[in-house]
Amino acid sequence: MSRFSGMSSGGKRAWGVGVVLFFVLLIGLIGYSQWYAVHVNVPRYEQAKP
Repeated sequence: MSRFSGMSSGGKRAWGVGVVLFFVLLIGLIGYSQWYAVHVNVPRYEQAKP
């Protein structure tokens, strides 16, 4: 028996949209973190080297 079997179709759709949005946000934050590391932290580190 599925956990979602008692839910309405609107509820299932809301869960699906929520899960997709969560992963899109997660991937976006990872991408921003990588961009920040390469474009901000690396030049700062290279300028600080003696």
